[in-house]
Amino acid sequence: MSKLTLTSLKKQLSQKTKEDLVKEIAMLYKTFTPVKEYYQSQGAGVQEVAEKYKSIIEKEFIFGKTRGMPSARFSVARKALNDFKKLTKEPELIADMMLFYVECASSFNTEFGPDAERFYTAPEDLFEAALAFVQQHKLEEMFRCRARDIVQNATDGWGHQDSLADRYLTVYGEDDSRMALY
Repeated sequence: MSKLTLTSLKKQLSQKTKEDLVKEIAMLYKTFTPVKEYYQSQGAGVQEVAEKYKSIIEKEFIFGKTRGMPSARFSVARKALNDFKKLTKEPELIADMMLFYVECASSFNTEFGPDAERFYTAPEDLFEAALAFVQQHKLEEMFRCRARDIVQNATDGWGHQDSLADRYLTVYGEDDSRMALY
C-alpha cells in the first residue's frame, strides 16, 4: 500500500459529490473523538472543549488523587495542552490554557512541596512560554493580573516564586506599580 499524500487525498476528495463528502465527514465525526472536538471547537462549542482539556490538566495536579497525592504527570498535562492547541487558533484561549496549566502545577507545588527540581522548572518554563505567547499576540493587559496572581500565589520553595517573578518582570517591567510581588 502506497502512502497517501495530501495531494492525492485532495484529488480523491474532489471526485466525490457534496453529499458524499457530507456523509463522510458525518461518519468521521461520529467515529473519532478528535474530529468531533475539532468541529466543536470551530463553533460555539469551543468553551466546552476547553473545559474538557482543563479538567485533564486539573486532574493531574489537583483532583486526581491516588494514595493521597495527584499523579502530577507533566506528560499527560502537556499532551492535553498540545491537543487543545491543535483544535483552536484563538490566542486568548491558548494563553488561557497555558496559564491554567501553570496555575495547576504551581498549586500542586504549594500544597505538596515535591522534592524534585522538575516540578518547579517545568511550570516556570511554561510560564515563560505563555508570557512570550501573550506578548506576541499583544494580550499583555488581558493577562497581567492573572500572571501577577500566579507569581504571588507560588511557593518560594526551590526559588520557584523568584523565578516566576523574574519572568513576569521581563514582560511587565520592574516598575509595575500595580504589583507588590511578595
